[in-house]
Amino acid sequence: MHSVVARSSFERALEAAITRYDSSAPITAMIRYHFGYASEAGDHLGKRLRPMLLLSVAEEEGGSIESALDAACAIEILHNYSLVHDDIEDGDRVRHGRDTVWAKWGTAHGINAGDSLCAISYLALLESDVPRPAERTVAMTRALHEANLAMCAGQGRDIAFEVEVRVTMDDYVAMIAGKTAALFAAACEIGALAAGAASARARAYGELGLAYGLGFQIEDDLLGTWGDGVMTGKPVGSDLARRKWTFPVVWALDGPPSPAREVVAERYARNGPLQPDDVAATIAALDALGVRDAAMRHAQRYYDRADAIALERAIDAGGRVRAFLAANVRRVV
Repeated sequence: MHSVVARSSFERALEAAITRYDSSAPITAMIRYHFGYASEAGDHLGKRLRPMLLLSVAEEEGGSIESALDAACAIEILHNYSLVHDDIEDGDRVRHGRDTVWAKWGTAHGINAGDSLCAISYLALLESDVPRPAERTVAMTRALHEANLAMCAGQGRDIAFEVEVRVTMDDYVAMIAGKTAALFAAACEIGALAAGAASARARAYGELGLAYGLGFQIEDDLLGTWGDGVMTGKPVGSDLARRKWTFPVVWALDGPPSPAREVVAERYARNGPLQPDDVAATIAALDALGVRDAAMRHAQRYYDRADAIALERAIDAGGRVRAFLAANVRRVV
Protein backbone atom coordinates (compact mmCIF):
# COMPACT_ATOMS: atom_id res chain seq x y z
CA MET A 1 0.00 0.00 0.00
CA HIS A 2 1.30 3.44 -0.90
CA SER A 3 2.69 5.33 2.07
CA VAL A 4 0.23 8.21 1.63
CA VAL A 5 -2.69 5.80 1.83
CA ALA A 6 -1.11 4.05 4.82
CA ARG A 7 -0.70 7.39 6.56
CA SER A 8 -4.31 8.33 5.89
CA SER A 9 -5.55 4.97 7.20
CA PHE A 10 -3.40 5.34 10.28
CA GLU A 11 -4.65 8.85 11.10
CA ARG A 12 -8.26 7.68 10.96
CA ALA A 13 -7.49 4.70 13.17
CA LEU A 14 -5.56 6.84 15.65
CA GLU A 15 -8.32 9.39 16.10
CA ALA A 16 -10.83 6.58 16.63
CA ALA A 17 -8.52 4.95 19.20
CA ILE A 18 -7.97 8.06 21.33
CA THR A 19 -11.67 9.02 21.39
CA ARG A 20 -13.08 5.53 21.97
CA TYR A 21 -13.25 5.66 25.76
CA ASP A 22 -15.52 7.97 27.77
CA SER A 23 -15.72 10.73 25.19
CA SER A 24 -17.76 12.89 27.56
CA ALA A 25 -15.00 13.09 30.18
CA PRO A 26 -12.78 16.21 30.38
CA ILE A 27 -9.74 14.01 29.76
CA THR A 28 -10.90 13.34 26.19
CA ALA A 29 -10.69 17.03 25.28
CA MET A 30 -7.18 17.22 26.75
CA ILE A 31 -6.00 14.20 24.79
CA ARG A 32 -7.50 15.54 21.56
CA TYR A 33 -5.83 18.87 22.24
CA HIS A 34 -2.44 17.24 22.80
CA PHE A 35 -2.65 15.41 19.49
CA GLY A 36 -3.77 18.61 17.77
CA TYR A 37 -7.21 17.46 16.73
CA ALA A 38 -8.59 20.60 18.35
CA SER A 39 -6.18 22.81 16.41
CA GLU A 40 -6.84 24.29 12.99
CA ALA A 41 -3.09 24.32 12.37
CA GLY A 42 -3.00 20.56 11.91
CA ASP A 43 0.42 20.48 13.56
CA HIS A 44 -0.46 17.17 15.18
CA LEU A 45 0.55 15.30 12.05
CA GLY A 46 4.34 15.29 12.24
CA LYS A 47 6.21 12.40 10.66
CA ARG A 48 4.70 9.66 12.84
CA LEU A 49 8.08 7.94 12.76
CA ARG A 50 7.32 5.07 15.11
CA PRO A 51 3.95 3.93 13.73
CA MET A 52 5.13 4.31 10.13
CA LEU A 53 8.23 2.30 11.03
CA LEU A 54 6.01 -0.40 12.52
CA LEU A 55 3.89 -0.52 9.36
CA SER A 56 7.02 -0.70 7.19
CA VAL A 57 8.23 -3.76 9.10
CA ALA A 58 4.80 -5.40 8.85
CA GLU A 59 4.76 -4.87 5.08
CA GLU A 60 8.34 -6.13 4.70
CA GLU A 61 7.30 -9.31 6.52
CA GLY A 62 4.35 -9.84 4.21
CA GLY A 63 1.61 -8.43 6.43
CA SER A 64 -1.08 -5.96 5.44
CA ILE A 65 -1.43 -2.42 6.71
CA GLU A 66 -4.87 -3.28 8.08
CA SER A 67 -3.48 -6.12 10.19
CA ALA A 68 -1.04 -3.76 11.95
CA LEU A 69 -3.00 -0.52 12.33
CA ASP A 70 -3.98 -1.33 15.92
CA ALA A 71 -0.32 -1.91 16.80
CA ALA A 72 0.72 1.31 15.04
CA CYS A 73 -1.85 3.21 17.11
CA ALA A 74 -0.60 1.56 20.29
CA ILE A 75 3.03 2.57 19.67
CA GLU A 76 2.12 6.18 18.80
CA ILE A 77 -0.19 6.59 21.80
CA LEU A 78 2.48 5.21 24.14
CA HIS A 79 5.00 7.63 22.66
CA ASN A 80 2.65 10.54 23.28
CA TYR A 81 1.98 9.46 26.85
CA SER A 82 5.72 9.80 27.42
CA LEU A 83 5.73 13.27 25.83
CA VAL A 84 2.93 14.52 28.10
CA HIS A 85 4.85 13.32 31.16
CA ASP A 86 8.21 14.55 29.83
CA ASP A 87 6.76 18.05 29.48
CA ILE A 88 5.83 17.99 33.16
CA GLU A 89 9.15 16.56 34.31
CA ASP A 90 11.17 19.00 32.20
CA GLY A 91 8.96 21.99 32.97
CA ASP A 92 8.30 22.60 29.27
CA ARG A 93 5.28 24.84 28.76
CA VAL A 94 5.27 24.83 24.95
CA ARG A 95 5.33 21.99 22.40
CA HIS A 96 5.08 22.65 18.65
CA GLY A 97 4.12 26.26 19.28
CA ARG A 98 1.19 25.52 21.62
CA ASP A 99 0.78 25.24 25.37
CA THR A 100 1.50 21.77 26.71
CA VAL A 101 -1.33 19.93 28.46
CA TRP A 102 -0.04 20.61 31.96
CA ALA A 103 0.62 24.28 31.15
CA LYS A 104 -2.95 24.71 29.90
CA TRP A 105 -4.82 22.65 32.51
CA GLY A 106 -2.39 22.20 35.40
CA THR A 107 0.04 19.49 36.54
CA ALA A 108 -2.61 17.17 37.99
CA HIS A 109 -4.55 17.07 34.72
CA GLY A 110 -1.29 16.61 32.81
CA ILE A 111 -0.37 13.54 34.87
CA ASN A 112 -3.85 12.14 34.46
CA ALA A 113 -3.84 12.73 30.70
CA GLY A 114 -0.52 10.93 30.35
CA ASP A 115 -1.71 8.02 32.48
CA SER A 116 -4.86 7.77 30.37
CA LEU A 117 -2.86 7.62 27.16
CA CYS A 118 -0.73 4.85 28.64
CA ALA A 119 -3.86 2.80 29.36
CA ILE A 120 -5.34 3.50 25.92
CA SER A 121 -2.15 2.32 24.22
CA TYR A 122 -2.53 -1.17 25.70
CA LEU A 123 -6.27 -1.25 25.06
CA ALA A 124 -5.57 -0.51 21.39
CA LEU A 125 -4.03 -3.98 21.22
CA LEU A 126 -6.09 -5.88 23.78
CA GLU A 127 -9.49 -4.74 22.47
CA SER A 128 -8.54 -4.75 18.79
CA ASP A 129 -10.87 -6.03 16.08
CA VAL A 130 -7.89 -7.53 14.21
CA PRO A 131 -8.16 -11.34 14.30
CA ARG A 132 -4.94 -12.90 15.59
CA PRO A 133 -3.97 -15.72 17.98
CA ALA A 134 -4.17 -14.78 21.65
CA GLU A 135 -0.53 -15.70 22.22
CA ARG A 136 0.51 -13.23 19.53
CA THR A 137 -1.48 -10.44 21.17
CA VAL A 138 0.23 -11.31 24.46
CA ALA A 139 3.67 -11.16 22.80
CA MET A 140 2.91 -7.77 21.24
CA THR A 141 1.56 -6.39 24.51
CA ARG A 142 4.58 -7.70 26.39
CA ALA A 143 6.93 -5.93 23.94
CA LEU A 144 5.00 -2.71 24.50
CA HIS A 145 5.25 -3.06 28.29
CA GLU A 146 8.98 -3.80 28.09
CA ALA A 147 9.50 -0.66 26.00
CA ASN A 148 7.50 1.39 28.49
CA LEU A 149 9.63 0.16 31.38
CA ALA A 150 12.83 0.83 29.43
CA MET A 151 11.63 4.35 28.60
CA CYS A 152 10.95 5.05 32.28
CA ALA A 153 14.40 3.74 33.22
CA GLY A 154 16.03 5.92 30.57
CA GLN A 155 14.08 8.97 31.70
CA GLY A 156 15.09 8.22 35.29
CA ARG A 157 18.74 8.22 34.26
CA ASP A 158 18.28 11.49 32.38
CA ILE A 159 16.71 13.16 35.42
CA ALA A 160 19.46 11.82 37.69
CA PHE A 161 22.10 13.22 35.33
CA GLU A 162 20.89 16.76 36.09
CA VAL A 163 22.82 16.78 39.38
CA GLU A 164 25.83 14.72 38.24
CA VAL A 165 29.23 16.34 37.82
CA ARG A 166 30.30 13.71 35.29
CA VAL A 167 28.47 11.34 32.95
CA THR A 168 30.40 8.67 31.05
CA MET A 169 29.70 7.58 27.49
CA ASP A 170 28.48 4.23 28.80
CA ASP A 171 26.05 6.06 31.09
CA TYR A 172 24.83 8.18 28.20
CA VAL A 173 24.29 5.23 25.85
CA ALA A 174 22.38 3.35 28.56
CA MET A 175 20.16 6.39 29.01
CA ILE A 176 19.30 6.90 25.33
CA ALA A 177 18.87 3.15 24.81
CA GLY A 178 15.93 3.35 27.19
CA LYS A 179 14.58 6.84 26.73
CA THR A 180 14.63 6.87 22.92
CA ALA A 181 15.80 3.69 21.24
CA ALA A 182 13.59 1.24 23.16
CA LEU A 183 10.45 2.48 21.39
CA PHE A 184 12.13 2.20 17.98
CA ALA A 185 13.00 -1.38 18.89
CA ALA A 186 9.44 -2.10 20.02
CA ALA A 187 7.98 -0.64 16.83
CA CYS A 188 10.10 -3.02 14.76
CA GLU A 189 9.48 -6.07 16.94
CA ILE A 190 5.73 -5.50 17.18
CA GLY A 191 5.45 -4.78 13.47
CA ALA A 192 7.05 -8.13 12.71
CA LEU A 193 4.79 -9.90 15.20
CA ALA A 194 1.73 -8.26 13.66
CA ALA A 195 2.74 -9.74 10.32
CA GLY A 196 3.02 -13.22 11.85
CA ALA A 197 6.81 -13.46 12.23
CA ALA A 198 8.25 -15.90 14.75
CA SER A 199 9.38 -14.42 18.07
CA ALA A 200 13.12 -14.81 17.34
CA ARG A 201 12.75 -13.10 13.98
CA ALA A 202 10.70 -10.30 15.54
CA ARG A 203 13.39 -9.77 18.19
CA ALA A 204 15.99 -9.45 15.44
CA TYR A 205 13.95 -6.61 13.97
CA GLY A 206 13.92 -5.12 17.45
CA GLU A 207 17.71 -5.18 17.52
CA LEU A 208 17.79 -3.38 14.17
CA GLY A 209 15.38 -0.74 15.47
CA LEU A 210 17.39 -0.26 18.65
CA ALA A 211 20.54 0.46 16.63
CA TYR A 212 18.76 3.07 14.53
CA GLY A 213 17.20 4.60 17.63
CA LEU A 214 20.64 5.13 19.16
CA GLY A 215 21.88 6.85 16.02
CA PHE A 216 18.70 8.92 15.87
CA GLN A 217 19.22 10.28 19.39
CA ILE A 218 22.83 11.22 18.72
CA GLU A 219 21.70 13.21 15.67
CA ASP A 220 18.89 14.71 17.73
CA ASP A 221 21.46 15.87 20.28
CA LEU A 222 23.34 17.63 17.48
CA LEU A 223 20.16 19.40 16.44
CA GLY A 224 19.53 20.36 20.06
CA THR A 225 22.87 22.17 20.07
CA TRP A 226 23.28 23.50 16.53
CA GLY A 227 19.92 22.93 14.84
CA ASP A 228 17.60 25.54 13.39
CA GLY A 229 15.12 26.56 16.09
CA VAL A 230 12.32 26.64 13.52
CA MET A 231 12.93 22.98 12.69
CA THR A 232 13.54 21.73 16.23
CA GLY A 233 10.84 23.80 17.92
CA LYS A 234 13.22 25.02 20.63
CA PRO A 235 15.92 27.71 20.88
CA VAL A 236 19.43 26.91 19.66
CA GLY A 237 21.53 25.70 22.57
CA SER A 238 18.52 25.06 24.82
CA ASP A 239 19.91 21.67 25.91
CA LEU A 240 23.14 23.35 26.97
CA ALA A 241 21.28 26.10 28.79
CA ARG A 242 19.61 23.41 30.91
CA ARG A 243 22.93 21.63 31.46
CA LYS A 244 21.62 18.45 29.85
CA TRP A 245 24.11 15.65 29.31
CA THR A 246 23.88 15.19 25.55
CA PHE A 247 26.31 13.44 23.20
CA PRO A 248 28.33 16.59 22.38
CA VAL A 249 29.07 17.30 26.04
CA VAL A 250 29.67 13.69 27.09
CA TRP A 251 32.02 13.07 24.16
CA ALA A 252 33.89 16.34 24.76
CA LEU A 253 34.50 15.59 28.43
CA ASP A 254 35.60 12.02 27.63
CA GLY A 255 38.48 13.41 25.58
CA PRO A 256 42.03 14.44 26.52
CA PRO A 257 42.69 17.70 28.39
CA SER A 258 42.62 20.86 26.29
CA PRO A 259 41.62 24.52 26.71
CA ALA A 260 38.37 23.92 24.82
CA ARG A 261 37.54 20.88 26.94
CA GLU A 262 38.17 22.93 30.08
CA VAL A 263 35.62 25.52 28.92
CA VAL A 264 32.96 22.80 28.71
CA ALA A 265 34.01 21.15 31.98
CA GLU A 266 33.95 24.43 33.92
CA ARG A 267 30.43 25.31 32.73
CA TYR A 268 29.05 21.85 33.46
CA ALA A 269 30.60 21.85 36.94
CA ARG A 270 28.23 24.67 37.91
CA ASN A 271 24.82 24.27 39.48
CA GLY A 272 21.72 25.47 37.69
CA PRO A 273 21.11 26.62 34.11
CA LEU A 274 23.76 28.29 31.96
CA GLN A 275 23.46 31.90 30.92
CA PRO A 276 23.45 32.89 27.20
CA ASP A 277 27.13 33.91 27.25
CA ASP A 278 28.08 30.57 28.78
CA VAL A 279 26.01 28.70 26.19
CA ALA A 280 27.77 30.58 23.39
CA ALA A 281 31.20 29.85 24.91
CA THR A 282 30.32 26.16 25.29
CA ILE A 283 29.15 25.88 21.68
CA ALA A 284 32.36 27.52 20.48
CA ALA A 285 34.41 25.07 22.54
CA LEU A 286 32.46 22.09 21.18
CA ASP A 287 33.08 23.37 17.65
CA ALA A 288 36.81 23.63 18.38
CA LEU A 289 36.83 20.03 19.62
CA GLY A 290 35.22 18.73 16.40
CA VAL A 291 32.15 17.34 18.14
CA ARG A 292 29.88 17.46 15.10
CA ASP A 293 32.09 15.15 13.06
CA ALA A 294 32.56 12.84 16.05
CA ALA A 295 28.80 12.60 16.57
CA MET A 296 28.16 11.71 12.94
CA ARG A 297 30.85 9.01 13.10
CA HIS A 298 29.23 7.49 16.17
CA ALA A 299 25.75 7.65 14.65
CA GLN A 300 27.04 5.98 11.49
CA ARG A 301 28.43 3.11 13.55
CA TYR A 302 24.92 2.37 14.80
CA TYR A 303 23.51 2.54 11.28
CA ASP A 304 26.25 0.16 10.14
CA ARG A 305 25.33 -2.13 13.02
CA ALA A 306 21.74 -2.17 11.77
CA ASP A 307 22.96 -3.24 8.32
CA ALA A 308 25.03 -5.99 9.90
CA ILE A 309 22.06 -7.23 11.93
CA ALA A 310 19.89 -7.36 8.81
CA LEU A 311 22.52 -9.41 7.00
CA GLU A 312 23.38 -11.75 9.88
CA ARG A 313 19.76 -12.40 10.89
CA ALA A 314 18.42 -12.50 7.31
CA ILE A 315 15.77 -9.84 7.90
CA ASP A 316 14.66 -6.82 5.88
CA ALA A 317 15.76 -8.60 2.73
CA GLY A 318 13.96 -6.07 0.53
CA GLY A 319 15.54 -3.15 2.40
CA ARG A 320 12.15 -1.50 2.95
CA VAL A 321 12.70 -0.90 6.66
CA ARG A 322 16.20 0.53 6.39
CA ALA A 323 15.15 2.69 3.44
CA PHE A 324 12.35 4.16 5.56
CA LEU A 325 14.74 4.75 8.46
CA ALA A 326 17.38 6.34 6.24
CA ALA A 327 14.81 8.72 4.75
CA ASN A 328 13.09 9.67 7.99
CA VAL A 329 15.44 9.11 10.93
CA ARG A 330 18.75 10.39 9.61
CA ARG A 331 18.17 14.14 9.76
CA VAL A 332 21.65 15.68 9.91
CA VAL A 333 23.51 16.04 6.63
